[in-house]
Amino acid sequence: MFTLLQMIKNKIELLLLLVLISGCTITIGTTSRADMKTREYTHHYVRKGENLFRISKYYYDAELVRDIKAGVQKIKEANHISGEQLSVGQKLLIPGTTKKQPSYPLLSSGSTSPVVTSPGSIPEQSTAEEFHPIITDKIFIWPAKGKVICGFGELDNQGIDILVDPGTNVVASNDGRVVFSGITPKYQETVIIEHSEKTYTVYAHDLEILVKQGDTVKKGATIGKIKSGTHRIRYLHFEIRIDNVAVNPLAYLPEQPG
Repeated sequence: MFTLLQMIKNKIELLLLLVLISGCTITIGTTSRADMKTREYTHHYVRKGENLFRISKYYYDAELVRDIKAGVQKIKEANHISGEQLSVGQKLLIPGTTKKQPSYPLLSSGSTSPVVTSPGSIPEQSTAEEFHPIITDKIFIWPAKGKVICGFGELDNQGIDILVDPGTNVVASNDGRVVFSGITPKYQETVIIEHSEKTYTVYAHDLEILVKQGDTVKKGATIGKIKSGTHRIRYLHFEIRIDNVAVNPLAYLPEQPG
């Protein structure tokens, strides 16, 4: 019985993931992304230790708990979030404000805060970093070597786009199981690998697929090749998703050798 329920749960998660990478919108509540285009908004990239309460308090300058909670609900509706959990590197749309993200993480009192210096002095280097991966060791590897031509969050990119030469092998970023191998409306040829119950990687665009659904793959195993031809630039779209939320792959990948 438990196994059957788990299989159903995994299938639902995969369907949701396919909807997300296909560029479809799931409507929750009364706020949609289309509505946001005609309103003021800003973006926030989640840092380690941040939560919706602190994010709402900062962007809406709220002091009363009820006002902060109202802001939390606005953020959740704008980003189709049903729970309270956030992933480091997750991009949030913050409606109703154009306030910019601060250079420090939004933590509770006594936690890391911005360094204040006197005029003319050299500020000390902050200990806060842009992203702190949930998975602290770099267990993922690059699916292909190349220059990143479109980063996470640029042009609403949910991953990174890597410029690669035709014929380049595309490899599995970590051990896992192929849960999807086929065509999606947004990215065309697409492979999705499940690495755990909540972690997936997505490989797409200009891809000649060499694996099928159900295959077990090892880290570094070839799962496809970049299509041949010289009539246009060839690139690989790559995503890492945790709990069906896209996170910045660069926070989870080692530095590429020069």
